[in-house]
Amino acid sequence: MPQTKSSRQHAANVLGALSLVVADRMNTAVEAIAALGPSAPATLAAMHEFLDGGSVTQLSSVLGLTHSGTVRLVDRLATEGLVERVGAQDGRAVSVVLTQHGRRTAERILRTREESLATALSALSPNEIDNLAAALDTMLTTVTLARAEERSTRINRRPQPWLCRLCDFAACGRSEGDCPVANVVTAGKTS
Repeated sequence: MPQTKSSRQHAANVLGALSLVVADRMNTAVEAIAALGPSAPATLAAMHEFLDGGSVTQLSSVLGLTHSGTVRLVDRLATEGLVERVGAQDGRAVSVVLTQHGRRTAERILRTREESLATALSALSPNEIDNLAAALDTMLTTVTLARAEERSTRINRRPQPWLCRLCDFAACGRSEGDCPVANVVTAGKTS
């Protein structure tokens, strides 16, 4: 008689498979908009949502890329007219800002992301979606805390991109205090 897997093992396995297919579909959809590689959509979305006018160093941290890789990415985005570099008054700092074309592209990326993710939810009832949302908030809080622990103990030395780098802040309810990641961070539970 074959041995059956526990519900936890089954859930973990299907979560892994679902995570990959949802991420692959979403990334394929949003990458097609800018057509500048896998980091471009996250860069534009992050700038649109919270980092417009940030530095290359800040972008590097959000994306989990090296500084030189981020410089090359910003160069490509600038060549396409999506961002521009703006010097500070003292001439020492440089900010990266979205152009109008970049802002419109970021908005398309976020709409396409939402449409791609909505497809995965289409078979669920409103009650199932509410239950899933609550479970996902709990899981995201747990993952956020684990990432913070890894950073503080230096278990993982690779730069970790921000979880919110491709988020739609309005959809997560960040300004209303509903974002599980922001709530963990603002509660002082992460470094």
